[in-house]
Amino acid sequence: MVDYLALLNEIRNQYLSDKMPWVICYSGGKDSTALLQMTFHALSELPKTKLNKEVHVLTNDTLVENPAIAEYVNGQLAKIESAGKKKLFSHQPKLFHVARVTPKLEDSFWVNLIGKGYPSPNRWFRWCTERLKINPTSTYIKETVQKSGGAIIVLGTRRAESTNRAASIDNHQGDGRLRTHELTNAYVYAPIAYLSNDEVWAYLLQARNPWGNNNKELLGLYRKACKGGECPFVIETGTQSCGKSRFGCWVCTVVDKDWAMEGYVNNGNKWMADLLNYRNWLYDIRQQAYQRVPMRLGSKVKFGAFLLSTRRNLLDRLLATQEKLNYELITPPELEYTKKQIENDAASGKKGGLRKFEYVMPGHKRIIVFSDYDILKTPRQRLGPLSLNRAELANAKTLPLSFAHLTRVMYYVKENGRD
Repeated sequence: MVDYLALLNEIRNQYLSDKMPWVICYSGGKDSTALLQMTFHALSELPKTKLNKEVHVLTNDTLVENPAIAEYVNGQLAKIESAGKKKLFSHQPKLFHVARVTPKLEDSFWVNLIGKGYPSPNRWFRWCTERLKINPTSTYIKETVQKSGGAIIVLGTRRAESTNRAASIDNHQGDGRLRTHELTNAYVYAPIAYLSNDEVWAYLLQARNPWGNNNKELLGLYRKACKGGECPFVIETGTQSCGKSRFGCWVCTVVDKDWAMEGYVNNGNKWMADLLNYRNWLYDIRQQAYQRVPMRLGSKVKFGAFLLSTRRNLLDRLLATQEKLNYELITPPELEYTKKQIENDAASGKKGGLRKFEYVMPGHKRIIVFSDYDILKTPRQRLGPLSLNRAELANAKTLPLSFAHLTRVMYYVKENGRD
């Protein structure tokens, strides 16, 4: 049994132990909601004279969040800010902050996928995580550290989430639940690290929500994301709780199947079927087995960026889906940037299909690229994990029409004349 009163007392003591502001990471999911709710309850028991250091509630919006979750979170943030300023910090409202961070325009998902032609993310090339999530959050934390000399990042991470998460918590655990962060003068506090899924839900459904939300609404979101449409009451080991459902980007191709999105479609949100179809198509074109190069190069080929024709197709289908649903999927600045990037690449290419480019790198390393545009003439200077700085184009030649079915740039490396 969890001693929730002792846990709230621990949170209070941690808040009072130093003068560093708190940055509470809130995603709208069950864990971050339980964490924030506990923080409200814990701090509300302190006299106003001791509530004298800042609390930041930080939400990261990747701009490709599951629409149902994005709508829910936006509604919660308004309530959280009101309760934090008018109730918890009524004596000093300026100490309570609610912030929503988004990726830089050049780091956004559509700009990279369609504008720059990055292949859709997978578990080996998960380029989205750093650009969409880590960088925006880190920037906010760095700014907070710079203003205050330090900061404590309060997370709702738990060992029970996964074996990887458990190992990470165990490896980084310092004095109690507080540990150092890789950012200078930043620390991590994870007060609910040892709670189980059921203990989190028990708290959420029994304790009063301090900003006036009914947590049964949150339970409903998880229920819709679950296969079968329900969250079972767990009474024995081995029964999977709906607490294992995860929400994330609706375009995520790191996983083979988006069970949460499928759950939403199957449990009443039929309009999301168009988003799911787009996501599945995006996953499929990355997996296409018929993308071929000459047999002798097979073992040397690495995947790079999508072709111009594929990027145009991606954009056309995205805009058609957006118009059909009357729901913004790509922001106007992203769209403008993406179109300009495609135009720049098209201007450096040659109509008529795929060509073979050979670039000479410093040290005589050569990179062979199968593409429909000269990547050296585009604003970006990277192809997959390789940087093309100081490269020179040695030659280029048109390939037979048999290569026209390819949907992505591909390349291989030659060193000192050897493949």
